[in-house]
Amino acid sequence: MNLTLDILEVGARGDGVADLEGRRYFVPYCLPAETVEAEPLDKRGDGVACDLLEVLAPSRHRVVPPCRHFGVCGGCALQHWRHDIYTGWKSELIAKALAQRGVNAPRFEAPVTCEPAERRRADIVLRRQGRRVVAGFHERASQDVVDVATCVVARPKIDAAIATLRSAMTGILRDGTSADAIINESDTGLDVLIRPHKRFEATLAIREALIAMAEHADFARVSWGDRARAEPVVVRRTPLLVLGDTSVELPPGVFLQATKRAELVMRAGVTAWAGEGAHVADLFAGIGALSLGKSGKASLFESDRAAVAAVDAAVRKLATNRVTAHSRDLFRNPLTAKELEAFDAVVLDPPRAGAAAQCAEIASSKVKRVVYGSCDPGSFARDVRTLQDGGYRLEKLMPIDQFLWSAHVELIALLTK
Repeated sequence: MNLTLDILEVGARGDGVADLEGRRYFVPYCLPAETVEAEPLDKRGDGVACDLLEVLAPSRHRVVPPCRHFGVCGGCALQHWRHDIYTGWKSELIAKALAQRGVNAPRFEAPVTCEPAERRRADIVLRRQGRRVVAGFHERASQDVVDVATCVVARPKIDAAIATLRSAMTGILRDGTSADAIINESDTGLDVLIRPHKRFEATLAIREALIAMAEHADFARVSWGDRARAEPVVVRRTPLLVLGDTSVELPPGVFLQATKRAELVMRAGVTAWAGEGAHVADLFAGIGALSLGKSGKASLFESDRAAVAAVDAAVRKLATNRVTAHSRDLFRNPLTAKELEAFDAVVLDPPRAGAAAQCAEIASSKVKRVVYGSCDPGSFARDVRTLQDGGYRLEKLMPIDQFLWSAHVELIALLTK
């Protein structure tokens, strides 16, 4: 039976939240103070997930979404919200997570907002259906694929690459088969990794098609296979990320910060907050985007062996002993409090799961400054509470909206002991 619901707030997943007779309902594409008609579907957590049928009384903060795929594509959830209100909501997500953990939070720095057409990384799905290939993103809560004509959040070159891949993969994928394509915009051009869902060899004909595609679209590199065993098929230019005086050759499909703007803001935060000329331990370092190319010494720790090798190769070209790269799984083998004594500051930017074990060691260490980058307010708040209990104070926090129109928010923070 369909329900008429009054939306109270937007929850942490970006859905509208309603309460009816003591039961919570989650309705997508809604805003606070709206009245909607919704169809209950399945149990979700402590409530019920619904489909939105109609907005009966719209909010004055509702705007026209800029993307024609909005409401179907699972990539964006909040294009219908007025930008300043939406930006404030993202800061509130962080504040609520900290309050729930009893963390004493400072007044936040002004949030950094990113714009449409800034995303420099896309992970798309390519699926052969009959005579055509659909190329785009999964529908909301579905394995179906939205055939994207234009992605308003992606960089123009990435947007054009989706159309190129759609055409080129028609001659590569067999009917009913599919692949992922990770597209990174490096400082020297687009780097594309194609990962077939069912492993099959790149035949001579496939290689020739990929080479022709790269030439036609001016891709820097096209690789084939899983990230761990990616084979470069054509390298027209080496994909590089330039970080100060250091240029890192990117492994195929490597993680990049979603936007260049966010990367620069986070690098500036590390420079300002870690201390000039400090010896920094960069934990969960990836390819060193937050610490390479700076004054002082840096020791980078990362579990991804390809990323470590890339950093090591870049540092060797500089012929310096200021930077070292180490392969280490910090979830299973965090740096101990004793090991941390060698450093003036710690920089960490863990995955969404956070860094519970590592923060327990930092909490019992004597390191004076911790610069924490996070893409998940919940795990960040948990880890900061651990640090607070160990004598650290949260001094500064800057929200960064590099995941435009999604429910995700980045941040960078300074803690001092």
